[in-house]
Amino acid sequence: MTVKVLYIAGSGRSGSTILDRILGQLDGFFSAGELSNLWERGLVDRRKCGCGVPIPECPVWSAVLAKGFGEVDAGRLAALARRQLRPRSVPPLLAARWWRREPRMDEYRQALASLYLAVQEHTGCRVVVDSSKSPLYAELLATIPGVDVHVVHLVRDARATAYSFRRKKRLPDFGDDRLMLRQHPLVSARRWDLWQVVTELLWRARRDRYLHLRYEDFISGPRPAVLTIAGLVGEAPARLPFVDDRTVRLAVTHSVSGNPNRFGTGDVAVRPDDEWVAAMRLRDRVLVTAATWPLLLRYRYPLRPR
Repeated sequence: MTVKVLYIAGSGRSGSTILDRILGQLDGFFSAGELSNLWERGLVDRRKCGCGVPIPECPVWSAVLAKGFGEVDAGRLAALARRQLRPRSVPPLLAARWWRREPRMDEYRQALASLYLAVQEHTGCRVVVDSSKSPLYAELLATIPGVDVHVVHLVRDARATAYSFRRKKRLPDFGDDRLMLRQHPLVSARRWDLWQVVTELLWRARRDRYLHLRYEDFISGPRPAVLTIAGLVGEAPARLPFVDDRTVRLAVTHSVSGNPNRFGTGDVAVRPDDEWVAAMRLRDRVLVTAATWPLLLRYRYPLRPR
């Protein structure tokens, strides 16, 4: 059996969570969130599912894991993911696609094959939507027999993502005052550069399996963007979850990790988050622009936004 995966690649704070959730409202699509984080964030840390309960207590994920594994060693799988999917793995991967021949990855690949197949079998979906973002993880999935990966490369202005990483955002997964990860603008800019370049190197040549989409274009026209993405995986949904051109009706999803907006339901306005244009510190704006300007121009972002 083949599992069709619609994978959202790119950098953090790019709008992948809201796109994942909208796609999850389509008939035959299952919004899984950042499925690469299931082992550590979901099972070890016991973060909440999109339905509002901790992942180990969620009836959907409990059934999926029971079907795929019986007993699962989440700590071991989390350690395998941390060791093999870190950014410093990029050079050997690009040089030799080493994990296609790496025996230590066989255990992890087999676990992922069981996981995605169990998601499809339990939910009855035709498409698993995964917004893990890392292009390394997408490439790893593509090496697994029976997993059919299509990539949406979602790109947002690097200065917008850097500004978002500086914000203090509450992390509601634990019911306390913990905040989401914050990053220095240069750290965010370097990761933004790396993930865009690697995503293009690994996927752009696979024209029938790759779609480049700017966050800003998605926000300005969410309905046509969703139809185009569905077409990438051979789907033509008869019904879209839009109330109007700029409002989407969201039901509960069972997403693993992601932006806190994954917990919201009901009618949600799809509008640009462009606070950074006026509020970002000049020093941060200059640093990020200097670190990312070649790709900003490639993706049609002005170096001096109004």
